[in-house]
Amino acid sequence: MTYPSYVPYFARAWRHNRGLANATVALHLATAASSVMQVISLLWLNGRVDAFRDAKISGQQLTDATNHYFLLVSIPGLIGFANLVVWIVLLWRLARNHETIGRPNTHFGPGWAIAGPLVPFISSAVPWLQMNEQWKGCDPDHPPTSPEWKSSPSSSMVYGWWAVALAGTLTGFAASAGVVRAVFSSIGPVSRRGDLVKVAQDLVDNNLRWFVASTLLSGLAAILGAVTLRALVARQESYADRFNLRRAATDMNYFVPAIGPSPPPGWFPDPAGRFDHRYWDGARWTEMVSRNGSTTSDPL
Repeated sequence: MTYPSYVPYFARAWRHNRGLANATVALHLATAASSVMQVISLLWLNGRVDAFRDAKISGQQLTDATNHYFLLVSIPGLIGFANLVVWIVLLWRLARNHETIGRPNTHFGPGWAIAGPLVPFISSAVPWLQMNEQWKGCDPDHPPTSPEWKSSPSSSMVYGWWAVALAGTLTGFAASAGVVRAVFSSIGPVSRRGDLVKVAQDLVDNNLRWFVASTLLSGLAAILGAVTLRALVARQESYADRFNLRRAATDMNYFVPAIGPSPPPGWFPDPAGRFDHRYWDGARWTEMVSRNGSTTSDPL
């Protein structure tokens, strides 16, 4: 199928993500570091429980140690929340750049950048599938609006990150029940400064190995995520430079011409990626679009 060698460029449409990527990388690395802190904290609490059972410390001392443990492990949760927010914003901006390139039949648009990381079960697959689509969309062998972009090779880097993160999640399920039970059982004692001896023993007796494995895998996934996100942002920016997608524009109907004559009027793959086809009138894209043979209008 032939397609126009013109790329629609909207004023300030291209989103520059290098600064946001640096923030995401820093938070991913902080998440990895905090996972190590979680493991060290749990191993330290395990030592305090052993000391209590050997009558080397009192129940009050173990209670104080457990209070300190919960304070320490609350810090990684705050870092993880900030990391999630910045990651969602970056995914959304990457998805909008993917639209600007003009990739028809994209499965995971900007909406999935928000829903993907937040919805349970979906979050274990959609963000990585979306990033793999974006990786393919920046293949320099396929110019903007090319309908063959999905034939590009997948990213082993993205799928490697996904595999480690998924392993960490599945391992976490094995430890989560006991951890959640212990945490909820601690709410009452903590609020009334009660005895946390049983809570501490529940934490280290039932979940130690699974929790340590899950936390370390999650930390490794965070490191791989930092590397992958930086690579994806750099790949998008390299693609934008190759096809001159960052050129300033003052008109919503501005087009960046490529080498070759303008194609004749006709239906071509929608460069915005929202529909199957959009009508090219010989000089510019129109509002006329089609999907599955039905036509409608969609202003650019």
